[in-house]
Amino acid sequence: MDEHDPSLANAAAERLGGPETLGCEVRSDADLVRVIENGLPTECLKALREHGVSDQEIHVLIINPRTLSHRRLKAQRLTLEESDRAARVARLLALTEHTFANREKASKWLHLELEILKGRRPIDMIRTNAGARIIETLLARIAWGVPP
Repeated sequence: MDEHDPSLANAAAERLGGPETLGCEVRSDADLVRVIENGLPTECLKALREHGVSDQEIHVLIINPRTLSHRRLKAQRLTLEESDRAARVARLLALTEHTFANREKASKWLHLELEILKGRRPIDMIRTNAGARIIETLLARIAWGVPP
């Protein structure tokens, strides 16, 4: 599963709650972009929690608690930027779970302080697109058995 694999877009969408939450099937990157541009429902954050992302991580990586409370109170969707961040987290979860072929091992790796990241955790690196690319590269190296 590479970063442009349609099944990665589908796997990310599943971690965002799937068709029940998103309101449609996601079969390609283009479908995922469309869903993000329309704004993800706040319920997608519950789905991320079910996949091991803590409330604290959601607040740091995607949306602060006060803003989230406001969105829920007004029955608003996430903004484009918030939706993009949520999808980034979902994609990296999917890619990590695929690489390690085990949700528990993937979660453990995402939360390890890694020497190659100068003691940072992979989950913390995905706050930015550039950081997410570093994690994608590390996962590709792990998948191919290439030392970091």
